[in-house]
Order: sequence, then structure tokens, then C-alpha cells
Amino acid sequence: MTSRPTSFDRVALALALLASACGPEVREGHPHSALLVTLDTTIPEGLSCYGGPDGLTPHLDALAAEGVLYENARTVTPITAPSHASMFTGLYPLRHSVRMNGSMALPADARTLAELARESGFRTAAFVAAVVLMGEFGLDQGFERYDEPHERVTEDDSSRPGGEIVDRAVAWLDELDEGERFFAWVHFFDVHSPYRPTDAHRARAGGDPYLGELAYVDDQVGRLFDALRARGLYDDTMIVVVADHGEALERNREKTHGTLVFDTTLAVPLIVRHVDGWNAGTRSSDVVSVVDVFPTLVEALGLDAPNDIDGESLFRRAVAPERGVYFETYMGHVIYGWSPATGWATRDGKYVHSSAPQFYAIDADPEEQTNLLSERTDAVEVARAAMLELASKRRLEQIGLGANHDDRLSEQIAKLGYAGAGTQGHALPEPLEDVEAPAPITMREAGYELLRAQSEFDRGRAADALPIVRNVLELNPTNHGAQMLYAQCLMFTRRFSQAIREFERADELRGGASIEPLLNIAACYENLRRPTEAIEAYERALANGGPAPALMRLVELLEAAGRADDAAHYRALLPARGGN
Repeated sequence: MTSRPTSFDRVALALALLASACGPEVREGHPHSALLVTLDTTIPEGLSCYGGPDGLTPHLDALAAEGVLYENARTVTPITAPSHASMFTGLYPLRHSVRMNGSMALPADARTLAELARESGFRTAAFVAAVVLMGEFGLDQGFERYDEPHERVTEDDSSRPGGEIVDRAVAWLDELDEGERFFAWVHFFDVHSPYRPTDAHRARAGGDPYLGELAYVDDQVGRLFDALRARGLYDDTMIVVVADHGEALERNREKTHGTLVFDTTLAVPLIVRHVDGWNAGTRSSDVVSVVDVFPTLVEALGLDAPNDIDGESLFRRAVAPERGVYFETYMGHVIYGWSPATGWATRDGKYVHSSAPQFYAIDADPEEQTNLLSERTDAVEVARAAMLELASKRRLEQIGLGANHDDRLSEQIAKLGYAGAGTQGHALPEPLEDVEAPAPITMREAGYELLRAQSEFDRGRAADALPIVRNVLELNPTNHGAQMLYAQCLMFTRRFSQAIREFERADELRGGASIEPLLNIAACYENLRRPTEAIEAYERALANGGPAPALMRLVELLEAAGRADDAAHYRALLPARGGN
């Protein structure tokens, strides 16, 4: 699948390719090609080489024996799209501007790893498993082939299994001419919830469905490595395997990932295999981050890299002992109205800034149970100074998805557990800004129960979800995500008048004129057979365009009311939204 045009100059690219059909010259000790494997939602301790069950991940264990295993690697955020954007740009989310899934794209003026490789004559290809990384979110920049899910939205799933991903990657390898240099990215999504391993892989994991999925992914990684070996490519290909984030698995009262910044979701496996065997089989305690993927592969492949990046190269070198790394999540802020959680981690500990700040000494307190904020003031000040310096650096301009964005894609991303991910144009606080809102850590119980209510609602059991979400609002009355779900439960139990009042409250909590609650209000009025009020609600929601089905419904109501001119106005908005 061919990607959309990228930001590099096509004429320069053509000249580069003409000058060297087989790519740039390989420097001594450097790899001929590179493979990046990203494992979605993978905890380090799931891998046998990180202390997981013996024999669960033999292929990844074998890679670790040939490379460097990083014991202290973290992601930049426990959210898929911004984490991958950091891998490909060397910038923290604050600077590359992608902060959430499904609501913003990586700007075209970003300088990505794939762009740099392709400009230097490398063949480039990506094989992504899930809709959350569709090309329209900007990560396709620089890839001559960006192989993504063909059907954006299906009823039951939003991703492709690892076996299909490997099949497609291997077929692409067969298309390469002998001697061509390449950079390939292969993304596995199987370990993301819901966990549905095969019986054999579940059995291999001792009945654990999450670990069963990881066992399956390891088998597919092994197939990919075997394909490289069979084609004589393995020995000369640098391989980096890393997760985009971890998974809470009910720890710290978090079901999955996204809203909290415990190391249960920030810590990731990272294995780097150098072609010359540098430090093969060693374990590094360096403080590293997924943001280091970009400079590591840029240096290894001999590419011209931008100087103004946040990551540090791990190519045959260690990082400074005093090094710190940034992390954040704005998911709870955007979806639930909580304060953001941002922070800085070093060997000395981990500072988390929110409306209830914390500092943890991770080595002594790996479960992050004891807040040492008042005792470690010097370390806190060092962390805050580093975060202020980061915030002062140049940033790429945040952009939305544009008029051609398919709203069904946002709906499918929401099904992955990123409810509300489609929020666009949300002004986000600065990393150290004091926000008068509940801190994520104090709202753990509310967040946990809200996901339980959402699960009941998604199963068609709105009546069962209703008392759960009502209790959530008692714990967290300003939670606009809970308020929306409460109103939806009322609507689906046909309490339309009460639902209207609750949707209005949800709109108020979101700052007013929010499309989603207003469209639901319109639907409630239609069910009450009050078309005049329904039209008014639709018009408030769709004044500047919106989902095509809602626009069409407004047109139909206006025509039925004899308001032909107004109907024509809204019908004219349909082409800009795709027309259907």
C-alpha cells in the first residue's frame, strides 16, 4: 500500500536514488540495513529474558543473547500513537505534538527516521497491525510502502494478527534487489486487549491469556527472523525490538493503560542487536527511552540527523549516569477532566507532576507505594528544572485530522479502550502547569469503575451500567467522560427527558458546544417526537460541519419542516465531509 506524499523534496530523492541504486555505502562496523519491531502493550516481565516464565519467548530471548537488553527503559507515554511518533522523530510528545490516539497527526514538517532513510537511498516499508497507526495519523512519512489494515472498521476487531503482518513483511523482503539497503518497521498488536490467544499459546503460558498472546507474538517474531536468515540478511541487519508501552493488568487499580503513569505501563522491553556483536548478551541499567530509537538507528545507518532532538543514541555506547527521561499522559485530562500527569525519571527516582505530585525511589520501592515528595526536595527540583528546559524548546505545530477524516476510524479507536480519543482542538496545559482538577492517582477507583461500567454498556447492558457510573459520578462529579456515559445509559434505557438534562451537563463540563452530547440530545428529542427541538440541537452541533450521517438527518428534518433553504445550506456541507 503506497503512502501519501511526504514532506521531503521528490527531486532530491530521485537524484539520490539514481546516484546509488543499492543505497549508500556501508561504513565499517555499521549495519547494512535495519529492522524495528514494535510490540504493542508489552510488559518487560512478560519476556523470559526479563524474568518471565521460562520458555515463553525463546526467539526474543535468543535476540537478547545476541544484543543488549535494557533493564531500565521507559516509554514517553502509555499511549500508542504518540509513543511511536517519538520513536520516529526523537522528540518527546510535547515537541512532536501528538499527544493522544485518533485526534491529531504528526505534522508534515517532522523529520522522521523513514524520511531520512529514504532520502539516503534506503528502501523503506512499514507493516502496522492496528487502525490506531493508520497513515492519516502521519507516521507513514518516508515509507514507500505503508501496509495498514485494509478495512478501517469492522464489527469485531480493529487490528490484524501477527501472522498476517509477518507474511506481508516477508513478501516485501522478496521484492528487494540483491544488495539493496532497507529500513523496515514491523508492528505487532496481538498483546493488546482483548486477549484472545490460541489454545496452544494459552497452554504454553500456563493459562494466562495475556502471556498467551505474547507467546504467539514471539513465534511470529521468530518467523520474521528466520525469513531474514533464509535470505542472507539477518547477520547484516541491525535489529531493535521495543514496546510502545506496558499494561497494568489490574495493578494499582488500573485495568489496562493510558491514564496513569506507574511503571506498570511506562516500563518497556528494549533489545538492541548490533551487527558487530557489540556488548552481546549484556544487560544495561542505563536510563533510556523509546525516544532513543531515532538517534540510535540514524547513527547506525549513517543518516544525516537533525541536531535538535531529545533522544540519545545507543549505538555502541552507554548514556551518562545522570541522564533523565520525560514522560506524560494527558488522556485522563482530555477524557475525564483530570489534571495531566507529567514527569521525569532518573537513576535517583521518579517525579510525577499533577495536582497531587509524587516522588518515588524506584529501586527501593518498585511498586511505587511511598510518596517521598517532601523528603527528596533536591531530586524534585532537578526534575522540575529539566522539565522546564524541555518545555522551552521548539515544538512542531499541533494539527488536527482535517475534513477528510473518517469518523468511523475514531469510533473504532475508541473500541480499543481509548474512549474520547477523537477529541480535537483541545488546548493542553504545560507540563508543570498547576491545574485545579483531580489528580489521576486520586481518581484510580473512579477510573477503574468507569471502565467496568463502559464494559457493561458495550455489551448492551445499559441498565446494569447505570448504577456503576452513577457511583463514579459521586466519586468524581466533574468527570465529563462518566457524565456522557451516564446520559447514554439513560438514553438507551429510554429515559429520554432525563437523558437530555444529563447530556446538557456533559456539554457544560466539556466547555459547551461539544458535538457528541448535542447530537445525542437531538436523538433524544427525536425519540420524544419533538422535531423542532431536535432540529435546534442538530443545528447547534453541526453549524460548522460534522459527521455526514448526522448532517443528512438534519437535512431530512429541515425538509420535512418545510425549511428548504436551511436544508440546502447543510446539504452543501456534505461534500466537504466525503458526501456520505
